[in-house]
Amino acid sequence: MQTTMKHIKSIFCCLLLLCSGSMQAQNFNPSNPAEPQTPVFYYPLTVSCSPAEAAYVSGKGNYAPGTQANISTSPKSGYIFNHWELNGVPYEGGSNISYTTVAGKMDFVAVYDFLPNDPSEPVMDVRSRLYLESEPAGVCTFNRVSGAWVEADQYVNVNVVGVDPQYAFAGWFQGGVKITDVQSLNYLMGYHDETLVARFTLLPFNPISPSEPQTAPGQEDIQTHARGDANEDGAIDVADAVAVTNVYLTGDESGVNPTLADANNDGVIDMADVVYIINVYLTNQ
Repeated sequence: MQTTMKHIKSIFCCLLLLCSGSMQAQNFNPSNPAEPQTPVFYYPLTVSCSPAEAAYVSGKGNYAPGTQANISTSPKSGYIFNHWELNGVPYEGGSNISYTTVAGKMDFVAVYDFLPNDPSEPVMDVRSRLYLESEPAGVCTFNRVSGAWVEADQYVNVNVVGVDPQYAFAGWFQGGVKITDVQSLNYLMGYHDETLVARFTLLPFNPISPSEPQTAPGQEDIQTHARGDANEDGAIDVADAVAVTNVYLTGDESGVNPTLADANNDGVIDMADVVYIINVYLTNQ
């Protein structure tokens, strides 16, 4: 019995050895080794916009080379799409593109332009009124209507027309300050209502007929002397200013020609006439 069991064990061990050898023979084939598989690498694709606050973007991620990536952008209020850039170089295509990925750097930037006048936002129209006056009043008209609206930060031409022939243009004034001697003025309008005054001086005489010069009423005593030559010495100088000052302080007009002493022709002999005379004197130096 023991001998029979030994024979069975021997046969069983032989069978195991045969099976093991057969399996090894099937798995090992030195003439046809298994081919190694190529690993797959993924590359990052980024999507952004310039300026950074100009738009929404999509499509970024990690892609295997040869994959189709859908990249898109849409603007925020006040911006309009201009073009794409890929790695800093302009890239053709609209706001939505399909891109075949590569093994390398892929940085997309949607470039936008700013819209200063966005149709969705109201545009403020800043306008002010420009008033035109003459001094003395009524001696001229103007090339535009006084008080008309003018857009701020815009130049507007103002000029005097239809001037009374008894008067000569003396300059444009604003707030009592002379701004120019030029009669045709290109004026830069501000953001508030403004007034320009065209001042005139009365001419010494008014020739109604070229062949027969006639003196304007009330001007007989200043045909040979300019207004401001209060002492009638043929020159407008400091002596005239002193003489007019004395008239203003004392009220005594015996040493002057009252018509000439009223240098600014406002009907009153005062310090304004003195200032006028000094300005004429300094200008002629």
